[in-house]
Amino acid sequence: MKEQYFAFIKFPLLVSLMLLLILALFFTTALVRYDRLGPGVWETAVYIVVFVFLTILISSWLLVLLATHQKLKPRWFVSYAKWMLFNVYYFLARFLGGIGFQSKKKLQESFLHFNNELIVSNFGSVDSKNILILLPHCLQNSACKIRITSEVTECEDCGQCDMTALKKTVLDHRIKSAIATGGSLARKILSEYRPDIVIAVACHRDLTDGVRECWRFPVFGILNERPQGPCHDTRVNLSIVNFAIKKFSVKQA
Repeated sequence: MKEQYFAFIKFPLLVSLMLLLILALFFTTALVRYDRLGPGVWETAVYIVVFVFLTILISSWLLVLLATHQKLKPRWFVSYAKWMLFNVYYFLARFLGGIGFQSKKKLQESFLHFNNELIVSNFGSVDSKNILILLPHCLQNSACKIRITSEVTECEDCGQCDMTALKKTVLDHRIKSAIATGGSLARKILSEYRPDIVIAVACHRDLTDGVRECWRFPVFGILNERPQGPCHDTRVNLSIVNFAIKKFSVKQA
């Protein structure tokens, strides 16, 4: 439980610290300039514009934090919060994390945990046929003679990798599945399927980039496990997959 908490808190903590540093730098600069030169008309106008910008930036961050705990209304609030999260605050956290020599993978894990909290809080109760689980091809056993290239249902149930269990899960819950070999194919699949919810499994880099690039879709990200190294005989925590499916599916009476 403690590990999960620290995994979640790192990203929002870095963003909050970065915003505080920017705000402190702004006020320090403004006060020093004011004491030395006095309030010039154009300079005052510039500081007012910057102050308004910072106010919007901080207010939007508070909105994003709120979105991880409760459902936002109207709906465009969620879209705005997601856009700001993926296109502004992610880079603020990366910048400060880089200065502080933070592990890039740990930061990505925290970002993905944070994104999942936002998705869980604001999306759910959709028909299972509108849920898409997007899987990497490296989950398949590398020695398997069958090549699963489009859907997990192509698996022949040999039981040598997680594809067998994933196929059963997909069939039991009647959700859609797709295999993606890269970001371009993943975007094409999403454009074709237009799912209400996406459950995506991938490595740190691919999952982080995919969640950000496909921000218009609600993507619940699950990191794969790599006991044999990257892109080779990877695994996935099936309990998290089942949790996500049950969380977003319409409750049956």
